[in-house]
Amino acid sequence: MKETYTTSIVVLFTVAVIILAGCSTEEEVQPVDCALSSFDITLQSSIDATSCSASDGSIAVVTIDGKGPFTFTLGSTTNQTGSFQGLPAGTYLISVTDANTCERTLEVTLKAAGSTLSLTTSSTKNTGCTTANGTITAMVQGGVSPYEYSLDNGDFNSSSSFTGLKAGNYAISVKDKDGCVFVKNTTVEKGDTGVSFASQIQPIIATKCAISGCHNGDSGASRNWTVFSNVQANAASIKTRTGDRSMPQTGSLTQAQIDLIACWVDDGAKNN
Repeated sequence: MKETYTTSIVVLFTVAVIILAGCSTEEEVQPVDCALSSFDITLQSSIDATSCSASDGSIAVVTIDGKGPFTFTLGSTTNQTGSFQGLPAGTYLISVTDANTCERTLEVTLKAAGSTLSLTTSSTKNTGCTTANGTITAMVQGGVSPYEYSLDNGDFNSSSSFTGLKAGNYAISVKDKDGCVFVKNTTVEKGDTGVSFASQIQPIIATKCAISGCHNGDSGASRNWTVFSNVQANAASIKTRTGDRSMPQTGSLTQAQIDLIACWVDDGAKNN
Protein backbone atom coordinates (compact mmCIF):
# COMPACT_ATOMS: atom_id res chain seq x y z
CA MET A 1 0.00 0.00 0.00
CA LYS A 2 1.43 3.25 -1.08
CA GLU A 3 1.17 6.09 1.34
CA THR A 4 0.53 9.53 0.05
CA TYR A 5 1.91 12.59 1.84
CA THR A 6 0.44 16.01 1.29
CA THR A 7 2.67 18.92 2.08
CA SER A 8 1.03 22.22 2.88
CA ILE A 9 3.10 25.27 2.43
CA VAL A 10 2.02 28.10 4.68
CA VAL A 11 3.37 31.45 3.76
CA LEU A 12 3.50 33.89 6.64
CA PHE A 13 3.62 37.56 5.94
CA THR A 14 4.99 39.76 8.65
CA VAL A 15 4.45 43.46 8.43
CA ALA A 16 7.33 45.27 10.05
CA VAL A 17 8.43 48.80 10.46
CA ILE A 18 12.03 49.03 9.45
CA ILE A 19 14.02 51.62 11.28
CA LEU A 20 17.20 52.81 9.65
CA ALA A 21 19.54 55.36 11.20
CA GLY A 22 16.90 56.29 13.77
CA CYS A 23 14.11 56.76 11.16
CA SER A 24 10.59 55.32 11.19
CA THR A 25 7.45 55.75 9.11
CA GLU A 26 5.49 56.94 12.15
CA GLU A 27 5.28 60.45 13.53
CA GLU A 28 7.58 61.31 16.41
CA VAL A 29 5.97 60.64 19.79
CA GLN A 30 5.43 63.94 21.54
CA PRO A 31 6.15 64.17 25.28
CA VAL A 32 3.55 65.02 27.92
CA ASP A 33 3.13 68.75 28.57
CA CYS A 34 4.28 68.86 32.19
CA ALA A 35 3.04 72.44 32.62
CA LEU A 36 -0.53 71.18 32.20
CA SER A 37 -0.12 68.08 34.37
CA SER A 38 -1.83 67.88 37.79
CA PHE A 39 1.21 66.00 39.09
CA ASP A 40 2.52 67.49 42.38
CA ILE A 41 4.45 66.80 45.58
CA THR A 42 3.37 67.46 49.18
CA LEU A 43 4.83 67.05 52.69
CA GLN A 44 3.69 63.97 54.60
CA SER A 45 5.75 64.46 57.78
CA SER A 46 8.94 66.04 59.14
CA ILE A 47 10.95 65.70 62.37
CA ASP A 48 13.39 68.42 63.51
CA ALA A 49 16.96 67.64 64.57
CA THR A 50 17.34 67.16 68.34
CA SER A 51 20.33 69.54 68.53
CA CYS A 52 22.35 71.89 66.32
CA SER A 53 25.08 69.26 65.85
CA ALA A 54 22.80 66.25 65.46
CA SER A 55 21.87 64.64 62.14
CA ASP A 56 18.69 62.90 63.21
CA GLY A 57 15.97 64.88 61.45
CA SER A 58 13.73 63.36 58.80
CA ILE A 59 11.40 64.32 55.95
CA ALA A 60 8.75 62.26 54.15
CA VAL A 61 6.92 63.45 51.04
CA VAL A 62 4.26 61.93 48.80
CA THR A 63 3.02 62.57 45.27
CA ILE A 64 -0.33 63.77 43.98
CA ASP A 65 -1.40 62.33 40.61
CA GLY A 66 1.34 61.83 38.01
CA LYS A 67 2.44 58.55 36.44
CA GLY A 68 4.60 56.10 38.38
CA PRO A 69 7.17 54.96 39.05
CA PHE A 70 8.38 58.06 40.89
CA THR A 71 11.96 59.02 41.69
CA PHE A 72 12.60 61.28 44.70
CA THR A 73 15.83 63.24 45.13
CA LEU A 74 17.31 65.21 48.02
CA GLY A 75 20.83 66.37 47.27
CA SER A 76 22.84 63.33 46.21
CA THR A 77 20.31 60.87 47.67
CA THR A 78 17.74 59.30 45.35
CA ASN A 79 15.04 56.77 46.19
CA GLN A 80 11.53 55.61 45.29
CA THR A 81 10.00 56.05 48.77
CA GLY A 82 10.13 59.82 49.32
CA SER A 83 11.52 59.31 52.83
CA PHE A 84 14.84 60.86 53.95
CA GLN A 85 16.49 60.36 57.36
CA GLY A 86 19.68 61.40 59.13
CA LEU A 87 19.31 65.10 58.36
CA PRO A 88 20.79 68.04 60.31
CA ALA A 89 18.94 71.33 60.69
CA GLY A 90 18.50 73.03 57.34
CA THR A 91 16.30 74.04 54.43
CA TYR A 92 15.98 71.18 51.97
CA LEU A 93 14.77 71.05 48.38
CA ILE A 94 13.17 67.73 47.48
CA SER A 95 12.34 66.91 43.87
CA VAL A 96 10.30 64.12 42.34
CA THR A 97 10.21 62.96 38.72
CA ASP A 98 7.46 60.76 37.29
CA ALA A 99 7.44 58.34 34.37
CA ASN A 100 6.58 61.20 32.00
CA THR A 101 9.80 62.97 33.12
CA CYS A 102 7.70 65.73 34.72
CA GLU A 103 9.38 67.21 37.80
CA ARG A 104 8.03 68.91 40.91
CA THR A 105 9.92 70.34 43.90
CA LEU A 106 9.15 71.14 47.54
CA GLU A 107 11.20 73.12 50.08
CA VAL A 108 11.12 71.90 53.70
CA THR A 109 12.91 73.45 56.71
CA LEU A 110 14.09 71.43 59.71
CA LYS A 111 14.97 73.30 62.91
CA ALA A 112 17.30 72.44 65.79
CA ALA A 113 16.44 73.10 69.44
CA GLY A 114 18.27 76.11 70.91
CA SER A 115 20.14 77.02 67.71
CA THR A 116 20.12 80.44 66.03
CA LEU A 117 22.32 79.35 63.11
CA SER A 118 20.76 79.70 59.66
CA LEU A 119 21.83 80.26 56.09
CA THR A 120 20.60 82.03 52.97
CA THR A 121 22.12 81.77 49.52
CA SER A 122 22.17 83.55 46.19
CA SER A 123 23.05 82.04 42.83
CA THR A 124 23.76 82.98 39.23
CA LYS A 125 22.57 80.97 36.24
CA ASN A 126 24.76 78.57 34.33
CA THR A 127 24.93 79.98 30.81
CA GLY A 128 27.55 77.52 29.58
CA CYS A 129 26.65 74.54 27.42
CA THR A 130 29.70 72.29 27.35
CA THR A 131 31.32 74.20 30.24
CA ALA A 132 29.79 75.32 33.56
CA ASN A 133 29.84 78.86 34.97
CA GLY A 134 27.08 78.95 37.58
CA THR A 135 27.83 80.30 41.08
CA ILE A 136 26.45 80.12 44.63
CA THR A 137 27.23 82.54 47.48
CA ALA A 138 26.33 81.70 51.09
CA MET A 139 25.30 84.26 53.73
CA VAL A 140 25.14 83.10 57.36
CA GLN A 141 22.97 84.40 60.18
CA GLY A 142 23.23 83.64 63.89
CA GLY A 143 25.54 81.06 65.42
CA VAL A 144 29.08 81.80 66.58
CA SER A 145 31.85 82.93 64.22
CA PRO A 146 34.15 81.97 62.60
CA TYR A 147 32.22 79.95 60.04
CA GLU A 148 33.18 77.30 57.50
CA TYR A 149 31.31 76.25 54.39
CA SER A 150 30.87 73.05 52.39
CA LEU A 151 29.40 72.11 49.00
CA ASP A 152 27.57 68.76 48.70
CA ASN A 153 29.14 67.25 51.84
CA GLY A 154 32.65 68.14 50.72
CA ASP A 155 35.39 69.44 52.98
CA PHE A 156 34.64 72.57 55.01
CA ASN A 157 36.66 75.70 54.25
CA SER A 158 36.48 79.44 54.85
CA SER A 159 35.20 80.39 51.38
CA SER A 160 31.49 81.17 51.18
CA SER A 161 31.44 81.23 47.36
CA PHE A 162 31.31 78.32 44.93
CA THR A 163 31.96 78.71 41.19
CA GLY A 164 32.02 76.68 37.96
CA LEU A 165 28.71 74.99 38.73
CA LYS A 166 26.39 73.23 36.30
CA ALA A 167 22.63 73.80 36.44
CA GLY A 168 21.20 71.68 39.24
CA ASN A 169 20.53 71.38 42.95
CA TYR A 170 23.30 71.74 45.53
CA ALA A 171 23.59 71.38 49.31
CA ILE A 172 25.45 74.26 50.96
CA SER A 173 26.42 73.65 54.61
CA VAL A 174 27.70 76.11 57.19
CA LYS A 175 29.40 75.10 60.43
CA ASP A 176 30.07 77.58 63.25
CA LYS A 177 32.70 77.68 66.00
CA ASP A 178 30.56 75.49 68.29
CA GLY A 179 30.17 72.79 65.64
CA CYS A 180 26.55 73.62 64.88
CA VAL A 181 25.54 72.87 61.28
CA PHE A 182 22.83 74.25 59.01
CA VAL A 183 22.21 73.05 55.44
CA LYS A 184 20.59 75.02 52.62
CA ASN A 185 19.63 73.35 49.35
CA THR A 186 20.16 75.79 46.50
CA THR A 187 19.35 75.61 42.79
CA VAL A 188 21.59 76.89 40.04
CA GLU A 189 19.22 77.57 37.19
CA LYS A 190 19.98 77.06 33.53
CA GLY A 191 20.45 80.25 31.55
CA ASP A 192 20.40 80.84 27.80
CA THR A 193 23.55 79.27 26.37
CA GLY A 194 23.39 81.05 23.02
CA VAL A 195 23.80 77.84 21.00
CA SER A 196 23.14 78.74 17.35
CA PHE A 197 20.86 76.71 15.10
CA ALA A 198 22.45 78.02 11.91
CA SER A 199 26.09 77.43 12.80
CA GLN A 200 25.95 74.57 15.32
CA ILE A 201 22.72 72.53 15.09
CA GLN A 202 21.80 72.64 11.41
CA PRO A 203 25.15 71.14 10.30
CA ILE A 204 24.55 68.18 12.66
CA ILE A 205 21.05 67.62 11.26
CA ALA A 206 22.25 67.97 7.66
CA THR A 207 24.97 65.32 8.02
CA LYS A 208 23.37 62.93 10.51
CA CYS A 209 19.57 63.19 10.11
CA ALA A 210 18.40 64.88 6.90
CA ILE A 211 19.95 62.22 4.71
CA SER A 212 18.59 59.91 2.02
CA GLY A 213 15.90 57.57 3.32
CA CYS A 214 15.59 59.39 6.60
CA HIS A 215 14.59 62.96 7.53
CA ASN A 216 15.17 64.49 4.09
CA GLY A 217 11.49 64.25 3.12
CA ASP A 218 11.51 60.66 1.83
CA SER A 219 9.19 59.65 4.70
CA GLY A 220 6.75 62.54 4.28
CA ALA A 221 6.76 66.32 4.20
CA SER A 222 6.23 66.70 7.95
CA ARG A 223 9.36 64.65 8.59
CA ASN A 224 11.55 66.72 6.31
CA TRP A 225 14.15 68.21 8.65
CA THR A 226 15.65 70.43 6.00
CA VAL A 227 12.64 72.62 6.89
CA PHE A 228 13.27 74.51 10.15
CA SER A 229 9.63 74.55 11.28
CA ASN A 230 9.57 70.73 11.25
CA VAL A 231 12.73 70.54 13.33
CA GLN A 232 11.36 73.08 15.79
CA ALA A 233 8.04 71.21 16.12
CA ASN A 234 9.90 67.99 16.98
CA ALA A 235 12.60 69.62 19.12
CA ALA A 236 11.65 67.95 22.42
CA SER A 237 11.55 64.51 20.80
CA ILE A 238 14.88 65.14 19.06
CA LYS A 239 16.48 66.02 22.38
CA THR A 240 15.10 62.89 24.05
CA ARG A 241 16.03 60.47 21.26
CA THR A 242 19.51 61.86 20.65
CA GLY A 243 20.06 61.93 24.41
CA ASP A 244 19.26 58.23 24.81
CA ARG A 245 21.09 57.49 21.52
CA SER A 246 18.06 55.92 19.86
CA MET A 247 18.52 58.44 17.06
CA PRO A 248 20.48 58.14 14.88
CA GLN A 249 20.29 54.37 15.35
CA THR A 250 24.00 54.03 14.62
CA GLY A 251 24.77 56.19 17.66
CA SER A 252 27.01 58.31 15.48
CA LEU A 253 26.62 61.56 17.44
CA THR A 254 29.40 62.59 19.78
CA GLN A 255 28.56 63.57 23.34
CA ALA A 256 29.44 67.17 22.49
CA GLN A 257 26.89 67.14 19.64
CA ILE A 258 24.24 65.62 21.93
CA ASP A 259 24.94 68.33 24.51
CA LEU A 260 24.65 71.08 21.89
CA ILE A 261 21.27 69.77 20.73
CA ALA A 262 20.01 69.60 24.33
CA CYS A 263 21.18 73.16 25.03
CA TRP A 264 19.55 74.49 21.87
CA VAL A 265 16.24 72.82 22.74
CA ASP A 266 16.39 74.00 26.35
CA ASP A 267 17.06 77.53 25.11
CA GLY A 268 13.72 77.41 23.29
CA ALA A 269 14.66 75.85 19.94
CA LYS A 270 15.26 79.27 18.41
CA ASN A 271 15.80 80.04 14.74
CA ASN A 272 19.09 81.78 15.48
